[in-house]
Amino acid sequence: MKKVVAIIILIQSFTCFSQVNVIPQPQQVTMKEGAFDLSKLQGKTILLDSGQIGIHRTFIRSGSSGKYVLNLLKARNIELGNEGYRLRVSTDSIIIEANTDTGIQNGKITLDQIITSNNGNPIPCCDITDFPTYSYRAMHLDVCRHFFSKEFIKSYIDQLAYFKINTFHWHLTDDQGWRIEIKKYPKLTETGAWRIEKDSSRYGGFYTQDEIKEIVAYAKERFITIIPEIEMPGHSSAALAAYPYLGCTGRALTVPSTWGIKNDIYAPTDTVFKFFEDVMDEICALFPGRYIHIGGDEAPKAQWKSSPIAQSVIKKNDLRNEEELQHYFMHRVEKYLNSKGKLAIGWGEVVKGGLSDSMLVMSWMSKEAGSKAARHGNDVIMAPRGYCYFDYPQEGDPIKAIWMLPLPLKKVYSFDPKPKGLTASAANHILGGEATLWTEYVKTVQEAQHQLFPRVTALAEALWTKPGKKNYNDFQRRLQLLTSHTGH
Repeated sequence: MKKVVAIIILIQSFTCFSQVNVIPQPQQVTMKEGAFDLSKLQGKTILLDSGQIGIHRTFIRSGSSGKYVLNLLKARNIELGNEGYRLRVSTDSIIIEANTDTGIQNGKITLDQIITSNNGNPIPCCDITDFPTYSYRAMHLDVCRHFFSKEFIKSYIDQLAYFKINTFHWHLTDDQGWRIEIKKYPKLTETGAWRIEKDSSRYGGFYTQDEIKEIVAYAKERFITIIPEIEMPGHSSAALAAYPYLGCTGRALTVPSTWGIKNDIYAPTDTVFKFFEDVMDEICALFPGRYIHIGGDEAPKAQWKSSPIAQSVIKKNDLRNEEELQHYFMHRVEKYLNSKGKLAIGWGEVVKGGLSDSMLVMSWMSKEAGSKAARHGNDVIMAPRGYCYFDYPQEGDPIKAIWMLPLPLKKVYSFDPKPKGLTASAANHILGGEATLWTEYVKTVQEAQHQLFPRVTALAEALWTKPGKKNYNDFQRRLQLLTSHTGH
């Protein structure tokens, strides 16, 4: 019996050694004879330091041989695109080639994972050619229901970068809190960032503009784009508590401490649109990325129906109903963003009252809204809750709210952003996917980490690796090897 066990252990060891254990799985891997001795790198830090390297030069010289053992090279390879790379490991050198700094960084991350999963042992010689299936690969975080520190946001970004997630969607405003400093409207954070909890304690927080700049720069160094979200026209109670004149009723409000859809909604007035222009001026100055998310989900219409001002806007602009009024509202803000060189993203509800040609649609209830938008010719990000809502419990966890269903790792892994039945032209508008982490029931860093891992690794592979290259059983094996050495 002991001999059999020994043979099994040897086979498992050889299997791990003769493969590269990376998440997400590379598109093409060719294993070769031999291995690279890590001592040649002299123990120097070589990874995740993109701000310190040059793409055109070699990086580390071996003191014993005088040869360069890690080479970072500029490539001209159409197949690799903006994010792809080629990693070649031989017995005496490692070469990473890419067209861009982003590709170099992705190659370095892959190398880091190979070294980590091999636990310091010599790494197998191989030739990897790799590039993402989808250009948009994102993770979201709601900091309105529960606030998270600047330090945690940075660690969150680090964790996304390690699995080649290239976008961080930062949900900064909602009913329960306005979390970003706007200098022209200081009450947004003086009042809107704080609420009184059921136990009478004061809860809240916000990010100063200096902190925002610091985090944006931190993400940029890791080749992650941050997309801020400023909700409208609903999910607006915190802003209306700060400035009641922006609402339909003008009545004084408090920032709510309970969840659910609130009836408060911005009024569709010139004063409100000027408010959003001022806010977006500051938002655009802080976030250099191409996209600004402007919400649009779960907007109640009762106050618009009873508002003389809202009804007069409907009549004046020949709108048929309140759904078209929401389109009118969001399109005005979108046009202003377009004038500043930005594109707007809206949740799936934006398809209901009309859809502008430039609006990106983030489809969350299902893939239906995204399919409709893609057929219309709009770019789409898929985030269907049945696959991508990471506030939902993991398998075996208790269900904390009636709207939540279990979302096991395997289901996340099976996520495919492209709906069936689209023409090739429409399917080209599916840019990729995103998972969301809403925080009504996620109060602490520990809870956030639990909801994120290991599902973010499955999301990463679902969006990076071509479907034909995916294998769930092998993914679990690689996940176990990586997590045993990274602590995730």
